[in-house]
Amino acid sequence: MKVLYVYRNQQMGYSIRRVFSVIETEMAKYCEVSHLFLPCTNYSFVSMYRNIRYALHEIKVERYDIIHITGTEHYLLPFIRRYNTIITVHDLGFYTQQKSFLKRLKKYFLWIKTLKFAKRVSFVSEKSEAEALRFVRFKKRQILTIYNPYAPTYKGISPKFFNIECPIILHIGTSENKNLKNVIAAIRGVPCELRIIGRLTKEICMQLESSFIKYSNSYDLSDEEIREEYVNCDIVSFPSLYEGFGMPIIEGQAIGRVVLTSNLSPMKEIAGGASVLVDPESVPSIRNGFIRAIENSQQYIKLGFNNIKRFSVEEITSQYYQVYKEMLEIKNH
Repeated sequence: MKVLYVYRNQQMGYSIRRVFSVIETEMAKYCEVSHLFLPCTNYSFVSMYRNIRYALHEIKVERYDIIHITGTEHYLLPFIRRYNTIITVHDLGFYTQQKSFLKRLKKYFLWIKTLKFAKRVSFVSEKSEAEALRFVRFKKRQILTIYNPYAPTYKGISPKFFNIECPIILHIGTSENKNLKNVIAAIRGVPCELRIIGRLTKEICMQLESSFIKYSNSYDLSDEEIREEYVNCDIVSFPSLYEGFGMPIIEGQAIGRVVLTSNLSPMKEIAGGASVLVDPESVPSIRNGFIRAIENSQQYIKLGFNNIKRFSVEEITSQYYQVYKEMLEIKNH
């Protein structure tokens, strides 16, 4: 079996590549794998046309059994629908949270309605699947949910002594949905050190200073540097307002850290009862959550180790491989 993984241009973000690179490595134990990166870095009609032409040319050069679009490039599907295609949908926030009518219309026809042309559509959470079902009528057995895996490098980390006197709280991401403002308000007066990954606005810096919170900040980190941030912290802060999945939840649990996250889907789905759940819009709820995380750290760490078994790369790759085999069987019949 020959499988081709199709990625967006590398300059458009590494998050999807980060997830699927470990799947590619593991899948190579089952079959022959290749990948291609699309050449254009934006979604103008000219760029999409060039990406479509490039993908079609590369697909025709080799005879692949499975074409797996790893995410975001939904508009390719109508043009490669005669091939055995599967696409992974990470979230639909790019559409549901778009306020511009014209941009929303464009994304509806090129990113939402095009999903029906895939042989299989895999969603990384039940929440993302439920979102898509509001807009697309899929065929029976066309859709499924397969979670994202955490990287094997997150396993086997030596246990860390939890600093109950002044825990390091790691907050990854500074966009609006990451809810940093409420986190800052919640930990005011709590003995801790806040470690923030992501660029800070002047407004956030002023809030940090006026709250007298000890903090440090970095951004543009490599995968290895991100992993070290987890290793060095005590608590992972992830009370997000919107996600398609929530990688920091399972990455924090895999390292052996307490994770605080939202009581919203898909975060509570991914957390699996092994994280401190809070109302992300309530500062008192977040504050009480951090206090529970500090007071019950060992309990949540043990629960986290049990939960991450669902997200091992071996388990996730096996699920994708079974789907590939089913797709081939249907095609051959």
